[in-house]
Amino acid sequence: MKLSFKLTVGIVSIITIAGLGTGVTALLEIKKTNQITNIELVGEQSIYGMPGTQMLVRTGKTVAISTDKEGVPDITAGQDLLPGTPIPDNHLLLFPKITRGLKADLHTDNEIWITVRGDYKVFDENGKRITPIIE
Repeated sequence: MKLSFKLTVGIVSIITIAGLGTGVTALLEIKKTNQITNIELVGEQSIYGMPGTQMLVRTGKTVAISTDKEGVPDITAGQDLLPGTPIPDNHLLLFPKITRGLKADLHTDNEIWITVRGDYKVFDENGKRITPIIE
């Protein structure tokens, strides 16, 4: 009986520790998903949002991009912005797939700042993933 009790306590302890680890991982992922970051795009850099990410172009000019030729949902205007479409300043954009993003418009001489809520990836003009300038 004592051996069985010790074995049961040991198993319960292992399950508790595993559950705690899973809970902490989930909490960190939720924090990452809700984090708000201000990012500067420079040159021909592009940014892709992970599913559920929201972006707001604060200054500068950007255009919608997509690897699957589908549009970026503009929640403010209630429409899809097809690849190549200029992004209006201060419009809330939603990224349902990793295949959609924004690219710096080379016809602007202003700094490009984007407020991002959620996870994202930034790439240079050669398609190499980079760490962006963050404010």
